[in-house]
Amino acid sequence: MTTEQTLAALSTDPSGLSEAEAGMRLAQYGSNQLPEARMLGPIHVFLRQFRSPLIYLLLIAGVLSLVIGDRWDAIFIFGVLLLNAAIGAFQELKADASARALRSLVPQIARVRRGGGTRDVPSEEIVPGDVVELESGVSVTADMRLIDAVGLEVDESTFTGESMPIAKRAEDRLDEKSVVADRTNMLHAGTSVVEGRALAVVTQTGAASQLGHIDRTLAQAASSAEAVPLVRRMAVLARQIALIAVALIVVLGTWLALEGQGWRDIVLLAIALAVAAIPEGLPIAVTVALSAAASRMARRNVIVRALPAVEGLGACTLIASDKTGTLTVNRLTVDQVALQDGQTVARTEWQSARVDGSLTRLAEAAGLCNEAKLRVHGSPVGDAVDVALLDFARENGCDLERLVTADRLSIVPYEPALRYAAVEADFGSEVRAIVKGAPETVLTMCRDADAGALPIAEQLAAEGYRVLALAEGQGHSGDGHIYDHLHELELLGFVGLTDPLRHGVPEAVAKCREAGVAVCMITGDHPATALAIARKLGMDADDCDVVTGEQLQSLATDSEEFAQRVNSSQIFARTEPAQKLAIVKALEATGHTVAVTGDGVNDGPALRMADIGIAMGRGGTDVARGASDLVLADDNFATIVAGIEEGRVTFVNIRKIVLFMLATGAAEILMFLLAISLSLPMPLTPVQLLWLNLVTNGVLDVTLGFGRGDGDELKHPPKRKLASLVDGDALILMLPGAILMTVIAVWVLNDRLALNMPIEDARNHVLLMVVTFQIAFLLSIRNLTLPFWRWHAPENGWMFVGMAIAVALQIAAMTVPWLQRFLDTAPVEMDFLVLCGGAALAVLLATEGAKRWLVHQQRQREIPQESAI
Repeated sequence: MTTEQTLAALSTDPSGLSEAEAGMRLAQYGSNQLPEARMLGPIHVFLRQFRSPLIYLLLIAGVLSLVIGDRWDAIFIFGVLLLNAAIGAFQELKADASARALRSLVPQIARVRRGGGTRDVPSEEIVPGDVVELESGVSVTADMRLIDAVGLEVDESTFTGESMPIAKRAEDRLDEKSVVADRTNMLHAGTSVVEGRALAVVTQTGAASQLGHIDRTLAQAASSAEAVPLVRRMAVLARQIALIAVALIVVLGTWLALEGQGWRDIVLLAIALAVAAIPEGLPIAVTVALSAAASRMARRNVIVRALPAVEGLGACTLIASDKTGTLTVNRLTVDQVALQDGQTVARTEWQSARVDGSLTRLAEAAGLCNEAKLRVHGSPVGDAVDVALLDFARENGCDLERLVTADRLSIVPYEPALRYAAVEADFGSEVRAIVKGAPETVLTMCRDADAGALPIAEQLAAEGYRVLALAEGQGHSGDGHIYDHLHELELLGFVGLTDPLRHGVPEAVAKCREAGVAVCMITGDHPATALAIARKLGMDADDCDVVTGEQLQSLATDSEEFAQRVNSSQIFARTEPAQKLAIVKALEATGHTVAVTGDGVNDGPALRMADIGIAMGRGGTDVARGASDLVLADDNFATIVAGIEEGRVTFVNIRKIVLFMLATGAAEILMFLLAISLSLPMPLTPVQLLWLNLVTNGVLDVTLGFGRGDGDELKHPPKRKLASLVDGDALILMLPGAILMTVIAVWVLNDRLALNMPIEDARNHVLLMVVTFQIAFLLSIRNLTLPFWRWHAPENGWMFVGMAIAVALQIAAMTVPWLQRFLDTAPVEMDFLVLCGGAALAVLLATEGAKRWLVHQQRQREIPQESAI
């Protein structure tokens, strides 16, 4: 529409609304606020922790313990459940400030025309049809259509991803399908005016604005987002354990019932099997492992907001990165210049003091034809282009104070319609006229510009630079208007401005490639700029690898064509938030574990939807940080590589914890099965099993979470999306030791009973034997490839501490009176301690043999691949 049509459609005019009309519209459309997200209360979150098949089994076991009168067993079981629920609730109740952060982007006051005058009103009272006055430095309060604009440039970087300020023009009339980044006649809530002034009419407020649309998309992403890979793996494992436990309880209970056993014995067996099968200490051990990894990652500038994301980052197969502020520094910089003789000079050259007279003259001109100012401490402030030009002048040895304070006799400010800016400056002994602007405009003012000048500028533009030409001539103080002197100028050269890559990013992209992690770019920036940046990053990309938001808009997001287009592209340019979300969904649907990086409001929904959301800590918005799982403290993409390495170390640590707990749990279950088949009583009571699983076992398994890795984590490909924590290799590693534990423990039980030892004393011996088995198995699986004697103390010295504490706890259990009564334990004879040592050594050697065989098989599988290469 034209501005007149827009005003008519909104039933308003340039003088604004009356107070009465504004009041009616406020009642009709509601306040200019985003809807507040409903937060779950702590009690709701706490109760939600009990939704797990393993928890259901333990709850049933606790209730049955009360029914048969085993009060201590019931107290212990319920205590375990409450502890696990408290830990889970604490993690989940970490503040999620996404909605509040979005609302904070809308400022509190706006200047509007109301009732024939101009006044400031609270932003929540803005309504469609209000006419708003804006100027440099003002934030935009709602979506608006421009009525009038003078030199207006708006920072939309956190909204669209465009790294440079956008020139806005009221007279533009655009296709109704234009994407947000191309709407040059519109202003959107959450952006800010950098330069110029404007008059605009409000078109949408609150939830109806583009910011509101992002808020809804963010909420939808939150409701449909899948859990991070580790949570999914743990859920699968929990279901498998629960099914196995229930099957065992049903089969054995039926068997005992058919043999005529009493119901109390059957219930005791069911309780014992449930306690033995369920790794009660697993949530605590995994939390400790993730917390230790989070501490290590924090030292490498990766701040963890959601603990399971620590391991998830290590599992990612594709990083969908934002460009502005993540791959680049989000600060315009003069990166390359072309002098009038065609010589090109890169920034690294003038920074290393290789400066000649022509370059210095160009830098001085850039500093004179400039409206930026200097702060007290000397850093420039103002328009992004002018700030970059002043930095360029400083880097070439120019005196910024002298340039900025030079007496400017006349000025032509930059206007999009003119496409240039000019100044006449009294520079002491001479008056200089300087022009900067679009090459095709400035070249027409130069006497020495030949046919070869414009292709030089075009080449810089083709490399992704924003190109400005600078020219100089003799000024004429007081002799006519400056416009009269802008001819017969001398071309000084061209400056190429860009948002430069962050330090170390190309190397990080190369490391990702070596680690089997693909990298793609999703940005709101121009396709040519995105492609140029991708090539600088070392991505093997050409024009066919670039797809724009406009091209994706013509495809249904759930169509096969959309998925094919997404998976065949590396660069997504001019994308809107909803499209970024659809791209992430399509990538995840193909089996990728996707990590998304971003810093802007527009990145929020994709950060929430992704398997792993990574926000920028310094330059990012609160919205991005609130929607993310991880935050980069240094805003550097290269830091992600360090996070991937730590994530892979964490996966291995958690896998060791799971193997340790399942192997010892399997041994306990097998003990029961073998004892029942031999008509022996239960080898251990439920409370003794809980002591093993939570106390001695619990002290040992948490130490596995402090492993620091072998240093070759980035040399292996990532795990597939739902790579099992327990696979065939894990079973091979677990079973020999578990079977040997079972046979020896049941032999000990039978032997003690054969010596007419009371059942309580026989179980006391079995309990001590199982503790020594746990320590032996821990020594073996502390490293899944190296033999146990290949020990490097700094790798995980906490294991020594854990083993010492486990031994001390078991000694206390056998000697402290109240623990003796609680666990039915007592001291044992010395010869049995020697037997425990020999049995533990046998378990250690059996597990080491299985490990060595697995390593040999793995090497055999790798040899054909190396030969093929």
